[in-house]
Amino acid sequence: MNTGFGESISLAMHYESLTDALIEGRAIPAGRLFGLPDLEGDDIWVDIAGAAALVRVNPKAITGWLTRGGPKRKPFPTPYRLLYRLYWRKHDIDRWLQIRT
Repeated sequence: MNTGFGESISLAMHYESLTDALIEGRAIPAGRLFGLPDLEGDDIWVDIAGAAALVRVNPKAITGWLTRGGPKRKPFPTPYRLLYRLYWRKHDIDRWLQIRT
């Protein structure tokens, strides 16, 4: 869909392309976004599609977890609300995955 402001991509398409890249071992584009604070070291900001791809769940599962404080045994990391969107530090998700397994 073209909105006149550039190309638009759906959450499902973004999630699918990120998941495919992770499965195939391809590099994931992780550029800096104007307005987001810099992170230390090699940490990067991850949006909901990226978080879902890293965890290998549907993005709707993450929104459900956020709403209900789940999963029960180890709640998903709390996102940062920046520029009216939710972002996580990739290191927080990586740490959650290590603790969860």
